[in-house]
Amino acid sequence: MWQTRLAHETTWRPLPVPSAWEEHGIPPTFPGPVWYRTTLPVPPRTPEQRVWLRFHAVSYHCQVTVNGNPVGEHTGAWDSFSLEITAPINAFPGPHGDAEILVRVTKPISLTAGPDSPPLPGEHPLRETLAGFLPYVWGHAFGGLWQPVESYLTGHTYIKSASLRGDAQGRLFLQATLSHPAPLHLQILTPAGDVLFTTTLPPAITIDHSHFLIDQFSPWSPASPTLYTARLTVENGDEKILRFGFRTLTTQENTLLLNERPLYPRFILSWGWYPDRRCPDPGPARIRADFIRLKALGYNGVKLCLWFPPQYVFDLADELGMLLWVEFPLWLPQVTPFFCTQTPLEIERLTHLARHHPSVILYTLGCELGPEVDAGFLHALTQTVKTLIGDALLAGNSGSGEAYGGPLDSPADFYDHHFYADPPFLASLYDTFAPQWRKPKPWLMGEFNDFDTLRNWPQFHLPPGDAARHSFWWLTNTPQGARWAMEVYEQEARLKALQLWDQAHELYQLSLQKAYLHRKQTVETVRARPALSGYVITGEVDTPISTAGMWDDVGAAKFAPEDFRRFNGDTVLLLGFRRWRAWVAGGDRPVFGDRFCYWGGEVVRVALLVSHFGVEQGGAHTRWEVGFEGDAPFASGEILGACVPGQVQEVGTVQFLGPEVDRPRSCVLRVATEMKGENGGNVGLGENEWGIWFFPREVWQGVVPFVLDDPAGRLADLLTAEARVCSGRWAERAVGVFTQWTLEAARFVAQGGRAILMQGAEPGLVPTVARPFWRECIQIGEPHPAWGRFPAKFGMQYYALGTDRALVVPPGRGFPLLRRLDTRQMEMEAYAVVWEVGQGQVLVTTLRLDGGLGDQPSGITRSPAGMFLLAEWVRYLQA
Repeated sequence: MWQTRLAHETTWRPLPVPSAWEEHGIPPTFPGPVWYRTTLPVPPRTPEQRVWLRFHAVSYHCQVTVNGNPVGEHTGAWDSFSLEITAPINAFPGPHGDAEILVRVTKPISLTAGPDSPPLPGEHPLRETLAGFLPYVWGHAFGGLWQPVESYLTGHTYIKSASLRGDAQGRLFLQATLSHPAPLHLQILTPAGDVLFTTTLPPAITIDHSHFLIDQFSPWSPASPTLYTARLTVENGDEKILRFGFRTLTTQENTLLLNERPLYPRFILSWGWYPDRRCPDPGPARIRADFIRLKALGYNGVKLCLWFPPQYVFDLADELGMLLWVEFPLWLPQVTPFFCTQTPLEIERLTHLARHHPSVILYTLGCELGPEVDAGFLHALTQTVKTLIGDALLAGNSGSGEAYGGPLDSPADFYDHHFYADPPFLASLYDTFAPQWRKPKPWLMGEFNDFDTLRNWPQFHLPPGDAARHSFWWLTNTPQGARWAMEVYEQEARLKALQLWDQAHELYQLSLQKAYLHRKQTVETVRARPALSGYVITGEVDTPISTAGMWDDVGAAKFAPEDFRRFNGDTVLLLGFRRWRAWVAGGDRPVFGDRFCYWGGEVVRVALLVSHFGVEQGGAHTRWEVGFEGDAPFASGEILGACVPGQVQEVGTVQFLGPEVDRPRSCVLRVATEMKGENGGNVGLGENEWGIWFFPREVWQGVVPFVLDDPAGRLADLLTAEARVCSGRWAERAVGVFTQWTLEAARFVAQGGRAILMQGAEPGLVPTVARPFWRECIQIGEPHPAWGRFPAKFGMQYYALGTDRALVVPPGRGFPLLRRLDTRQMEMEAYAVVWEVGQGQVLVTTLRLDGGLGDQPSGITRSPAGMFLLAEWVRYLQA
């Protein structure tokens, strides 16, 4: 048992090792020093044997004394290190021949009020260290002996470091360093434990050998993670056991190849957040369970974003076939002489710990680095790491210098961007940043596609004494530290102030449904682009600063695995939408229609694509059908084509005549593809489905002509196509549609007119603010006759209507038809509100009835949803 005390204390108290000291009540702002002591029994040994202490990780700096004698110190929170303690044990033995261990530990100093604030007093300012991202998640670095400490014996000669990897041709690559020249024995064991290969290398200190060739082996892959064991021994000296796999990673243009087969990385982003431990050491059982859950969702890898895990995480990834992206914990650095000296040392040590694992295929030196880190520093780090990692791929700056102001010539084996965007803007983002004329390399979304759901707040209200309450410590108002986001402490109170507490669980479910649509639309946009090579979705689990996890704070899954795999698997079926052009102002321009909404009786024609990165190839049989939920399909078909691994390709066309409808109705298009397997049976490649809306074609039937005043030019196509209904006269009790709040519009309404105001960013009747429509929010449609027959509940009918502005409605003013609840700030705004002005009434909206943002419809006449909603609102006001 270890004991501990703070520097200013005299009383020692028990404290478990391994653990972070914050777990045991030491304030998170306290940087140390904290003293640890214990007595370790020394194993029986011969006079020639040497005694060592291995610390698997200490955060952040430690000084070690054995039997009253200093034996060494270490700086760095993530890597293991060993200190020899033979001399102090021999010279100053404990009362029973034991080793009395005393360790002084300090951790990175907390900041005071956000990322750019000054630090508290202490020895190691946070931003000068490789502290990673966790301090920005909950405010502070963790401290202490957070991984195990153990003693062990070696002979006079010992193995200082060793790495062994195999490739898909059966070659072995061995790198090792010994303390003294000595023969090194190598034995390779099969997964069953049988001896496969043995050899003895001549005496040397440094060994770099690549001439071994194994004839009979099975390659390692995510689908078949075959592992072999290497036993390295120095006679009468030391032994090291390594598990490794035979695998080869290469690239062909922008495609990753694993063992010469196309690979599409589908990673989840992990920040190492495990609140019950205060440090990223959840234990092997938790990691195994998480990997299995992630694979069920279709993921084939994890990005270790700005943290470095215990070795069992690498071991389990190797065993379960979960690919890893190691991102060293370099973020928002403050570049000082200490930083420039210490960072290369730590990154090199961490590389040695990761490099022999077959699961590790990608590395990045840091994340979203700006101009504070110069190109020369990144080049030097790149050269160091590149010489150690074999065929794994390396990039200097995840997110890219061009996007974050960092060096533009940062060395990289792949392109890497972090695009978080509302779906209508994704296509233009990807097309703008596509490599195009640049050197062909894989192009990955190093992180993207987050969506903050609501927290399921009732689940936090546990009875006193419930053990699970221990995991919710982060809901208490701890010092801000490095965090920029502190809303979590106020979210529940704000939800209650908005009188939404009774609806909390219902709104939580609504946020899950929207999250699924957002994730699906975003991933499908990526998979339809051959230039993109893979992605990392944010993130694995909810945290104090983000609720974008695959599971929530208590581990409850947010998505059904079978649904998520539809767009997150080796093979994904996709839709390709029709393209148009128009002659505008003397030249051609692209124009867009509504992808998800059509008029009743309209012919629907979409291309069916497949992004295929499975092992199957050959003829494929695709079946499709479309129908209303609960009804028999009203159209179906079959397509015969071929699937080639590593390609995005069109397999055919889905075309059908949409049904006539008397109200908006949603149907589902379902598609499934299979091909012949090796045994002659059919193998399912993938299935997917999409919601499609149909709207009544006679949208203006029964509508009295209204006034259209369009100084913003947003409804010019409506005036051309529907001149009759737009020809109303300015008169008392008439209805007007305005695209700006002009003096004429204000006078018209004040005298009793009724109006629809399509308000944009310009000053208008109601203040507006810039807000995302998809990310970080949910839409709440309130019952009101103004909706008419329009389906107010959020779904893909809103794709064409989404906006980047929200209305700031003062309390007690107007009736909001569609509200926006920010799932981070827990603040309420609106997208449509009925507003009384003088003797008249205005329905103010920022919804894009005319589309026009990103790939939304180019004008209201191309937007069935926008046209229909406008007509319903006009009907309401005319009534």
